[in-house]
This record gives sequence, structure tokens and C-alpha cells, in this order.
Amino acid sequence: MRVLRGYIDSVTTQGYLEGWAFDTERPARPVAVSVFWDDMEIAWGLAHRFRADLMAAVYGVGWCAFRLRLAVLISDVERAPLRLLERDTGIEIHRRTGLSVIEDTEPPWSTVAENLKADPTVIQGTWQLKQCEELFMEFISRHGIEGFLSAAYAYMLGRPLDAAGLDLYTRLIRQGTLLPGGVLTALEQSDEFHSKPRALAAPSAHNFPFTAP
Repeated sequence: MRVLRGYIDSVTTQGYLEGWAFDTERPARPVAVSVFWDDMEIAWGLAHRFRADLMAAVYGVGWCAFRLRLAVLISDVERAPLRLLERDTGIEIHRRTGLSVIEDTEPPWSTVAENLKADPTVIQGTWQLKQCEELFMEFISRHGIEGFLSAAYAYMLGRPLDAAGLDLYTRLIRQGTLLPGGVLTALEQSDEFHSKPRALAAPSAHNFPFTAP
């Protein structure tokens, strides 16, 4: 049964509503959300940002936070009754009255590296995929171990799977010595990956290769 879970956490001093939302049936797929004050839509966007606390709680594999620019003044919403909705269907996810205003800790970026770090469609390391093992196992059930390894090599190294990698990682996965996510970590730690660093799509991105179509 499909259940939408979410929460409006707070409003920041820079005028952003922050919180989280995810679909229990498709936890890696970002939910398009809206926040309403009475009949006025005051913020909207995707719940597709990473938060370590959400990953630890196994909420949306950690990639379900939102940061939405307010279309009204901060003072207007501090004590207003707000509703968090799925924007496409209008299903209510959460309602809250009374928000705390917190100091905005997200600084403006000025370099390409800072921009990349703030990009919610890109991971900073395979450690951010800790809660994706179920996705990887579902992928293996559909495409087999070789299909997973082929996708892993394309994702991590940008090249086809080789015979040595197929033999090694197939054996380790079948023995239970290495989880599928461990394959990605091993490839991330390889000299080949470090010689050709690449941006890796986040689970919330449309081009993440391990989510169901």
C-alpha cells in the first residue's frame, strides 16, 4: 500500500521552508511537494536532497529532504497553519501550525566545487548509498548479478564490465562476502576511479541506474 510520509521542520532566516517527504513504495523517487497556507501555495519543489539523519532513520534512502523558497514573508508563516501536499495529486502529507525560525546554515556557493557539493542530484561518495541495498537487490532480481555489475562498472568507472571483475564480484556476492553496495565502494577505492574522478548520480536523480523504471 502506497503511503506518503513527510514533515515540515522549520523556516530559515533566508526564507526557506525545510523538511522531508517520501513515498514508501518508491523511496528513492523524489516526491514533488507543495506547501499551502489556507488556499495559497507558498512553496513548491522536489524532496530530493540528502540528509544524513534521514539516511540513518531509513527515510527515503536518505534522499528525501526539501528546501523550498517561500513566496511570502517569514513572519507570515511562523504561526500560520501550513499543509504539505504531494503536488501532483493534492494528497495531504502533513500539516503543522507554528514553525521555529532557524539560522540558515547553507552558505552561498561561489566555485564549481561548491556548486557540485550542493547539487542534490550528485553524491559525494558511496557512503551516501548506505540505505540502497534493497534497491540493488531488487535490481539483481530483475537483471541478475552480471546485469548489476555491468551497471556498476558503467556508473562508477564509465566503462564496460571486464571478465576479471565479473568473476571476482560474482563470487563474492554469491558467497555473501560482499554486498552489492560494497562493490560500488570497492570500485570507488580503486586506482582507476581516482585517476578519472567522475560525478555520480544520486538515487533521487533521473539517471541513477539502479532504480526501477
